[in-house]
Amino acid sequence: MPQTMIEMPRFPTGVPGLDEVLQGGLPRGALILVEGPPGSGKTTVALQFLLAAAQRGESCLLASNAETPEQLERIVASHGWSLEGVHMTSLSEASGGEELPTSDYTLFPEAEVEIDETLQHLFSEVERLKPTLLVLDTISSLRVVAPTPAFHRRQLKRIRDFMAARGCTTVMLDEASMTEKDLRSQTLSDGLIELQQVDFHYGADRRRLRVRKLRGCRYLSGAHDFTITTGGLEVYPRLVAQSYAATPSFEPLESAVPEIDALTGGGVARGSSTLVVGPAGIGKSTISTLYVMAAAARGEKSCVLLFDENIPTYIARSEGLGLKIQAAKEAGLVSVIHLDPAELSAGQVASLLIRHVEANGAKVVVVDTLNGYLQSAMEEPSVYLHIRELISYLSRRQVVTLLTLTQHGILGPETATPIDLSFLADNVFLLRYFEMKGALIRLCRSSKSGPGGTSTQSVNSWWGTVA
Repeated sequence: MPQTMIEMPRFPTGVPGLDEVLQGGLPRGALILVEGPPGSGKTTVALQFLLAAAQRGESCLLASNAETPEQLERIVASHGWSLEGVHMTSLSEASGGEELPTSDYTLFPEAEVEIDETLQHLFSEVERLKPTLLVLDTISSLRVVAPTPAFHRRQLKRIRDFMAARGCTTVMLDEASMTEKDLRSQTLSDGLIELQQVDFHYGADRRRLRVRKLRGCRYLSGAHDFTITTGGLEVYPRLVAQSYAATPSFEPLESAVPEIDALTGGGVARGSSTLVVGPAGIGKSTISTLYVMAAAARGEKSCVLLFDENIPTYIARSEGLGLKIQAAKEAGLVSVIHLDPAELSAGQVASLLIRHVEANGAKVVVVDTLNGYLQSAMEEPSVYLHIRELISYLSRRQVVTLLTLTQHGILGPETATPIDLSFLADNVFLLRYFEMKGALIRLCRSSKSGPGGTSTQSVNSWWGTVA
């Protein structure tokens, strides 16, 4: 008989997106180690744990020697929070609130006496308050004064056993092990959450979170982007397309332009991705907007992500072509969002699209342009996987995806794309300029993929002349 995995009881962390990564929250009664360099958000995420517990009416305790109470108050105030309901103490206080003695020790080493005094004070506070969540910020001070690595390990084990016997979940913050390769705290802990900072050549700093282990619990492995803003950490779980159920298929989506629909054999299929490729100014955004307006006419919602063009310009240009996108936007049928590729990570973009599909019910997604999206992930080693997973997810949710890609060059064989993504697209619109009898002509070539990726249609069409 196959044995089923017995899940440990969990509690929510209060960090948006983190419970999805942990697949239920932090396990109760466990020892969780949160590692990261200075400034990576360890104290902020720990405060979110504590505030969420306090809001549930649980007793919680913060033992800190990294920040003074005044510094903690400033951190909390900067996020608009309140420490009401959170008990605080200092790891450097002696039992009863007295200062540690300063005279020389003759029988025991000074460090051992100081650590014992610190732990006795901590344990007495735990016995008095009976917290269900304890945060130690940080354990680096215990490592510094420990006379030997073995002694430090014994003290950490002493903390773990004491808290576990009382059913208290303990979160330890640590930054020294990131550089000193100290595996003692990692080995003793039941869970390890690692916060990383990634330096890019230009743009905002990128931060990533990894769950290295979580004993007896399921979790979403891999790197997950996160940001620190007013209000705390927000985690953007790594997109796994297969975790979303496939939705039923619907009839194809037409563009309401008979000539374009003839090129695609009567419209683009639901769940398909269409790559619109061509040089600047040839009409890539216009073709995408045609499908957005056709969806709006059917009462379906769309999401347009603009990386290279601002919203007023996009709306004014569409309105000038007779596409009443402003009215559709005011009716809530079209969401137009401008994104700055220097400030956003690939995980943030994916999270934004998931929210519009799952919560807002978007049936059409336009990424204009893919060049801008690639700039967000330019230094990502797995940019192809990011895009592939995103397209796979949209396909499973039966969303029509339109990706515009700008080629370099205008005329002649010098035109080239910055990246080849045609193998990921089900349909391709290839737009070209050429000269004929003193006029600049637009040419559209459509290629539609059938089952197994075979080409079932390849048609040329006049698109118009440029004065």
